[in-house]
Amino acid sequence: MSIYIISNREVITENDTERFKIKGKEKALPTFRVAKCNIPSDDCLTQKNCKAEYEILEDEFPTNYIDVIDSIKNPEKVSKLKGTSYMFYDLYSQMITEKSKKTDVLVFIHGFANSFDDNLEHIVTLYKTFIQKQDSNIKHLLYISWPTRNHKILTYWNDQKDAWDTGRFLGRLYEKLLDFFVEMFKKHSMLNCESKIHLAAHSMGNQVLASMLQNINKKIYPFISEILLLHSDIENNVFEEGEPFTKLEMLAERTHVYTHKSDDALFISRFTKNFNKRLGKYGPKSIKNLNDETYIVDVTKLKTGESLREKLFDHWGYIESEKEISDIIDVLNGLDIERFKKRKIVREKLYKLEE
Repeated sequence: MSIYIISNREVITENDTERFKIKGKEKALPTFRVAKCNIPSDDCLTQKNCKAEYEILEDEFPTNYIDVIDSIKNPEKVSKLKGTSYMFYDLYSQMITEKSKKTDVLVFIHGFANSFDDNLEHIVTLYKTFIQKQDSNIKHLLYISWPTRNHKILTYWNDQKDAWDTGRFLGRLYEKLLDFFVEMFKKHSMLNCESKIHLAAHSMGNQVLASMLQNINKKIYPFISEILLLHSDIENNVFEEGEPFTKLEMLAERTHVYTHKSDDALFISRFTKNFNKRLGKYGPKSIKNLNDETYIVDVTKLKTGESLREKLFDHWGYIESEKEISDIIDVLNGLDIERFKKRKIVREKLYKLEE
């Protein structure tokens, strides 16, 4: 198992150690750094505010894919790898040698009003929710940490700008990954591990994803298996012709849009200049533009989670509601759409999850 943070937060040096800056007023940078995470002890996992530990990897520019390939063939050369190169090597090496089927990667983009300390707690929650569970195929996590603040309303506009700025660097990260795949599998005919990469975006993380799609300058290839749009804080017209989410069908095999009609956290979006309806509350403006592998999952009728914030806002069901979590795991395990027994079809492309 490996967990990495990919972040465009500012990096500072404290006691000769590089750390991500956490003063609460960071701006999205046009560059990113990679950090390797460790999950704390079992005792920490039982505590409420357990945080992941991390170490920022030495940086490199540009990424040297030849060194990655040489290290795969000769592990003694691994010490030469830095940053993204080491991350690619580490994930591929595990996925190609793992005997069990549980080797998939989940890329997660968090939402607004999350400090970096919140990110470290969130990583532990995602680990317990999607990696630790025996029925989940997820074994590795790439966590996209972008510089949001931790005030729920007053910093919304700043977070929104940083979300779109972050999408620009993610567009470049996609292109790095694409270059890596071309180098590995086309030019050097390396073995395909046959594991899958999935992508999830929560709340304003959907704005990061939309910006990423608009900033990819190369042809988009479908090397993502499942995309999860969780309680999305983005306009509900993003699937209309010419809008960014129309590109999702080029990026992934399937897309699942999770909505909640009582998602009160999305009321904050009323303070933005466009006042548009939010995808996570109302669903897509029209289903006519959705491709055959895009599904809307209404979770309004599910039992509210135990935390106070979920009881008040209905915004975090993907880590709070057992029924929603179970459905997400079925998605990540690649279950055929006809076999989703917990989903009740309402009309074409629209399903409901109920208790």
